[in-house]
Amino acid sequence: MEVSVGRDSAANPAVTERSGKRIDVGVIAVSTIGNALEWFDFTVFTFFAANIARQFFPSDNPTAALLAAWTTFGVGFLTRPLGGIVLGAYADRHGRKSALLVTISVMALGVAVIAFAPTYAQIGMAAPVLMLIGRFLQGFSAGGEVGSATAFLVEHAPVERRGVYGSFQMIAQACSMLLGAIVSVGITQTLTPEQIDAFGWRIPFVIGLLIVPVGLYVRSRLDESPVFKDARNKPVEKRSPFIESITKHWRQVVAGFGLTVYGTIGTYIFYYYMPSYATKSLGIPFKSSVIASLCAAVAYIVGTFASGRISDAIGRKKPMAASALISLIIAYPLFLAVSHMPTLPMLIFVQCCLMLTLGLFQGSYCAFVCELFPSHVRATSMAIGYNFAVMIFGGFAGAIATLLIGWTGDKLAVVYYGLFGAAVGFVTILLLQDRSRQPLR
Repeated sequence: MEVSVGRDSAANPAVTERSGKRIDVGVIAVSTIGNALEWFDFTVFTFFAANIARQFFPSDNPTAALLAAWTTFGVGFLTRPLGGIVLGAYADRHGRKSALLVTISVMALGVAVIAFAPTYAQIGMAAPVLMLIGRFLQGFSAGGEVGSATAFLVEHAPVERRGVYGSFQMIAQACSMLLGAIVSVGITQTLTPEQIDAFGWRIPFVIGLLIVPVGLYVRSRLDESPVFKDARNKPVEKRSPFIESITKHWRQVVAGFGLTVYGTIGTYIFYYYMPSYATKSLGIPFKSSVIASLCAAVAYIVGTFASGRISDAIGRKKPMAASALISLIIAYPLFLAVSHMPTLPMLIFVQCCLMLTLGLFQGSYCAFVCELFPSHVRATSMAIGYNFAVMIFGGFAGAIATLLIGWTGDKLAVVYYGLFGAAVGFVTILLLQDRSRQPLR
């Protein structure tokens, strides 16, 4: 039985939406550039965490230094929900465009602090404090970016192309993961370990900063979303978007949380954790694991774009439910296969299958979640569900996977976490109403 989590469309006339076949590249660029910068920086940090640890958290115990670096990095996940609530409410009150200018500015400040912070040897304890501040700003801005940018993107889309438009948010994420890995590998192959410690790890963050002026320029020149402009002219009860989200629309928020659990666990386990897992648990060379991840990112892009197009044709639920169900069926056999045959071709096959399948879910995700909420709370409501799920299940994914392997002594234990995420996503999607044929409210 399906549970409707939205208000009846007949009782709530839809706002004006665009129609047409041409994809607006400007809207897509404006909406995805902040998310792209966030995931580029995330990927870069995963590659250079050990180098950052040596420069900012010196210790006689390298493991302790690395743990301190990752703990600092985790601060960004803890501050995401706060950013989502504050900046999401700003977007719902003052407009998506204004909020997007704020988020990319704060994000740029956080990246700049990390890129140019003096080391521990230069300024002592102030160095890790600066790194902490940089990650706080990054997490805060990223939390506000997701709801505002996704609402802006989907609200600009023609009604019959919301799935395709929404898929570009995840495609930008995957492209940034791919680019971050390529840049990081290029640096590790070009510079010596000493040069990377001295300055090389900063280069990718500086590269990320170079796109900020472009982001500010294009975001300042594009119009506010037509859906938000129409909604702003309609009488609504003057309540805090956050309060309304958790009181009047809490079912939809919980639904968004459940959908995000699968997406975030899948991304962190099947993509980000796999190089470490392949190297430490399977004995596959690190360079080979990176190659496999690059191939998996391409498969993810293909699956994501295909899902967006499919969802516009047959609805969001079918590709999303199929993705979660397929993951439940194939994840364990694939991990079992690569554990028995730990070779590069097998690792590529396994990761590509998993990420292609995940892409079938993620490509429909943004449009589906946006369609759950009315315009005046859309950015806030989406941000709450998304950021809390990412904080809990994504930020601690690596630690949970490592603990599962340690507790059970089974190197396949990591797949249980992935299966848990797929199960949550599958059950959630079955309980929801598909609103892909209905206008946004």
